[in-house]
Amino acid sequence: LPPRRAVHAHAHVVVTIRAQMSTTTVRVHYIRHGESQWNAEQQAARRRGVSESFVRTLAAEPRFTDSPLSETGVRQAISLRARLMEGSDGLAAALRCAADGSCAAPTLIVSNLRRAVDTGLLALRHLLDAREDLRVAVLPALQESCHYADCGPLPLAAGLRLEPPVISAAAAIEAARESAEAAMRHVVGTAEAHEEAEAEEALSRATRHSVVGTVLAAQARALAASGGADAAWLREDGYPRLHLDPRHAEPEVFDDRRRLSDALRLARVVELDDAALGEAVRPLLARLGAVGSELLSGGGAAGGGVIAGHSRLLRELLWAFSTGQDAARLSVPLALGGGSGGVVAGLRWDGGAADGACASLASEHTKLSNCGVVSFDLVLERPVGAKATLTLRGCSVDGVVTSRSLPAGQDTPGSDAPGGDALGHQPPRVWPWRGETAAAVSAVPLLLCGLVALCGVVAARRRQRRKAA
Repeated sequence: LPPRRAVHAHAHVVVTIRAQMSTTTVRVHYIRHGESQWNAEQQAARRRGVSESFVRTLAAEPRFTDSPLSETGVRQAISLRARLMEGSDGLAAALRCAADGSCAAPTLIVSNLRRAVDTGLLALRHLLDAREDLRVAVLPALQESCHYADCGPLPLAAGLRLEPPVISAAAAIEAARESAEAAMRHVVGTAEAHEEAEAEEALSRATRHSVVGTVLAAQARALAASGGADAAWLREDGYPRLHLDPRHAEPEVFDDRRRLSDALRLARVVELDDAALGEAVRPLLARLGAVGSELLSGGGAAGGGVIAGHSRLLRELLWAFSTGQDAARLSVPLALGGGSGGVVAGLRWDGGAADGACASLASEHTKLSNCGVVSFDLVLERPVGAKATLTLRGCSVDGVVTSRSLPAGQDTPGSDAPGGDALGHQPPRVWPWRGETAAAVSAVPLLLCGLVALCGVVAARRRQRRKAA
């Protein structure tokens, strides 16, 4: 039978149905977030010549939790928006035709970390203003994966919402102080009543308020540098467009910790046999499956897909596909919905000479510039009676590919010692609202008083138990 072919506007998605094969093609544009405040602090520390151990200690500070865009990062996102409004091809053309209604809008997806959220919303503001019906999906599977504080999201606000930006940094600090004071009064009251578990929870809540207030204040100061109009738009228009699937709102799902083994090096693990390779990178494949499912569900979005995410997952995504240049070695689970059910697809890379810049980004030695864009097709082929394949092809880079900064004397981005991160190190995780020990960023005296009160009560209870015994 001859193939039946349906071509949507601007060919962002092509669905071909043959007697023995169905094919879905989706054009994807992956935007790396603008410079974060942790990026800026890290670079400034290294310019001052401080040791890598100090940089790693700094990275664990709670004030860098869910690190928002720096002033430079905000300007980068706004500059990207201007380029997209003036451009004539690629992502710019797709957004323009979607904005005027001459073609279908793309699926819009952002990470759950606010530097990616703000980059995506600011860069795509002209499309969102033109199309009030559009929503932006928040996908925890896009979360950056590392041990440091900036890789963890702030906890969700009431109503399963991301904490929206505040207009005034001073107001954010004051609100956090008042919340922390209220929580600390509860700490003292419950401690005096010998309710130790409740006191510990109240102390954790006070710490959470302090961290959230500090992060929102830092975000407000950076946004204010652009004039304040974008901050107001993000609060009133941008963040209300975000949509989080309730299935992703559970704390252990929203804070997505699936990551590759700390000792794993992409350039070396590829030498394993197929079974061992698949097992070693299984957390990555689960994440890629979630991203692919969002893009391809229901046959794919007629306008393609736009992702605002992070450099590490982009590198690992391109690497995973690059392992299938000759034959598919890795497979991802896809939940397609729309009656299509689930499918396991082998990953392939159908690359040509023009894909050189993309191929270089699959290396641990390179990174994409802030607000750079990588565009590629994802082609899902489902033959009857044979395994499905998901192929990456037509990859191009709009941005600068540079070498990753590595500690002096280290010729690879990591050591062979187990337990290290991408740089071979493993600092302690700091997630203050989960009850782990952490330094409070603000309201420190209040928190210390609560700790002293709690410790005193615990000691008194122990003395009473010893006397009773």
